[in-house]
Amino acid sequence: MTRAFLLVLFLFLHPVAAAAEWRIGSGSEIFVGYDSAFGVTAQGGALGVMCLDRQPFLWTQGWAAAVAGAERVEQFAVIVDGVSFVINGTHVPPDGLWYGTPPSGLIEALKSGSQAAIGTQNQLPVSVSLRGSSRALATVLDGCSTVAANPTPAVPGALLDQLITSACGGGYALAQGAEFTGRLDGDDMPDIILNWAGVTCDDRSKGRGAGFCGAAFCTIDLVFTQTGGRQQILGVNPRLVDRAFGLSALQTTTQGQTCGGPAQVCDVIWTWNGTQLEAQP
Repeated sequence: MTRAFLLVLFLFLHPVAAAAEWRIGSGSEIFVGYDSAFGVTAQGGALGVMCLDRQPFLWTQGWAAAVAGAERVEQFAVIVDGVSFVINGTHVPPDGLWYGTPPSGLIEALKSGSQAAIGTQNQLPVSVSLRGSSRALATVLDGCSTVAANPTPAVPGALLDQLITSACGGGYALAQGAEFTGRLDGDDMPDIILNWAGVTCDDRSKGRGAGFCGAAFCTIDLVFTQTGGRQQILGVNPRLVDRAFGLSALQTTTQGQTCGGPAQVCDVIWTWNGTQLEAQP
């Protein structure tokens, strides 16, 4: 997505900041024909949907502070009348923008619902009324493909953020590489690995890794996307090892009897046994 296109979204959002009912806004002269159906959040930004390349395209912008940082893949959630839909989307921090393909069921929920909320990592949820959304969405998406992305379980990214926030009692920072993904459990969806060694709570009294690190090892949290299951293992320096058919195994470094002696250090390979990851002898 080009910077010019992001600017287009930004420009046509601001004139409608006071409106409560969903409406249709035109893009600039640069992108003639790109109209969005959008509603205004309580913080003044917006949640919108447009038809882009004959596919529904969802975005939200203007309610979170713009900060420095590179464009990155990031999950965010749209909660409609208590039902959560997770989008495997993109975050553009300098523009306060999140965007992505709406999962199955979200568009219909936005049309028929009364209230929505937007949840992103490290941000408090913001609400938006859905008054008038049905008519606006039907108009904008007329002729747009109704085929949406496969539904994504509302578990990994959102719950991981909640887990860290709860452990830290508030804000936190993640070191580069502390959270990453890989296909660990044999399905087609990437699973999430969190190395607590890379978590620093704003409240430093919580200790190293929010209390999940000891003198030698830290907890490594695994969240399996397809099932929503969770597993914890101990070790340091988790990283992925390529396997056949695009799958991955997890490799960690440990010390002690597993390595043949209390002072010995070695690497352990963890592979999927059908229900969880298991250390290979």
